[in-house]
Amino acid sequence: MQIIDALGSHGVLSFRVPFWMQLIIVAYMPTVAAIVAAALAEGRMGIRELLRKLLVWRVGARWYVFAIFGYAFLCGSAIIVGNILSESPPFPLLSDDLFKGSSLQWLIMLPVFFLIITLTNGEELAWRGFALPRLQARWNALNSSLILGVVWVAFHLPLFFTLTGSELNFMAMASKSLQLLGASVIFTFLYNHTRGSVLLAYLLHGAANTWTRVFPIDHAPAHIGWWLTALICITAVLLVAIFGAQHLRRNGQRIQHSPERK
Repeated sequence: MQIIDALGSHGVLSFRVPFWMQLIIVAYMPTVAAIVAAALAEGRMGIRELLRKLLVWRVGARWYVFAIFGYAFLCGSAIIVGNILSESPPFPLLSDDLFKGSSLQWLIMLPVFFLIITLTNGEELAWRGFALPRLQARWNALNSSLILGVVWVAFHLPLFFTLTGSELNFMAMASKSLQLLGASVIFTFLYNHTRGSVLLAYLLHGAANTWTRVFPIDHAPAHIGWWLTALICITAVLLVAIFGAQHLRRNGQRIQHSPERK
């Protein structure tokens, strides 16, 4: 469907996919695919095991802080560093569109905004729920992250080729692709430290999509986007260096899939 909309944006097709359809159907296609694949592979037990990962929530407060606020630090740092090292006029730290109201209004609205963005994302049951533990059963945590990262990039490729009123920017596509590869390592690190919690993966994904709007990375100059890419990749490299490529976890094993009987 994303490919159809991309073709429509170039005039190859005479229609575009409505935004609500992209938001709901496209966003949750990975979830549907994961449930179908689990059912075909292991029947009801496979579906039950897949959905059970959404209920893993007793993981310690620090991991909730990491999942919800980690990207806020990276996004804010990217804008601050970009402004310091650039000769261009300073780019605003916070989104002018989002922060038009009072501070009290946004203290109330920001959690609602975060919840809506998180609920309209249907990817993580597929990426971290279904694919990652199966990849980690065959490869180490780093290789599994990079393989999944390539799939993640491919899933988003049609978005890069969809015209939105401006010319295609292949440097921005390269930047975003590297961000996803680095982020895949960060997601695996969180996943392996939270007993395979897909709930925490959803929070991290929702937080990433939220903070790149609160800190207007999505509309920032190219050098700001590249600074975010650099910070994400540096974080990924540090996690591998500190916790090891084998498990991305100093004490304990990576989360691996164990086939259930039908």
